[in-house]
Amino acid sequence: MSDLHARERQDPEWGRPVADLIEDDEVVGLAYEDEGDLFVEFYPDTDGESRLYDVADLQRVLDTVVSMLGGAPEPGPEMADEPGTGQPEEHPVDTLAAQFDRRAARRGPEDEGFYPYDVATGIIARCNDLGLAVVSMEGFTLHPDRIDPVGGCSADLGNAFRGEPWPTFLAGCNLQAVTLLERWPRRPSFAIAFEVQDAEGEVFVL
Repeated sequence: MSDLHARERQDPEWGRPVADLIEDDEVVGLAYEDEGDLFVEFYPDTDGESRLYDVADLQRVLDTVVSMLGGAPEPGPEMADEPGTGQPEEHPVDTLAAQFDRRAARRGPEDEGFYPYDVATGIIARCNDLGLAVVSMEGFTLHPDRIDPVGGCSADLGNAFRGEPWPTFLAGCNLQAVTLLERWPRRPSFAIAFEVQDAEGEVFVL
């Protein structure tokens, strides 16, 4: 698996969000929205050669780009460039929920989400961007009338890295989440439930 990931930023020239595509601390491409369509450009490497990526890695990053740039509402004109308006900054978990809640395959009795495999990869990648640690994952089979846990598809990642400094905890949890997910089933009836933790130590069920 490569280090390829997306990082959202506000482009001052275009006046709208774009996403830099980054690998090993180098910007290797750019994703942007134009007239309702999303586009991705990859830059040649230092030798002028085309870049080569694993399809699964690329799909993971593209899912993240869609969640970042696809269908995001524009800020109201009364809020644009007006610091000190009293508008509270959105919590990273609220940002994550706004992007992925509607993509849950099903919701449980306590409103917990069960996410398809391809959506789950995007959630983990977006957690990296938002500074959220994936501390728990569990896989389930979705039946028409019930939800059954899948043996061997459960991980308490937070416990594995407990006591580590936050940057180490964050990186360790999320890297392990990606590694584990790659080994889990990809069938249509399989879905994943998540718990994430913010830098203050609060845990949230997605």
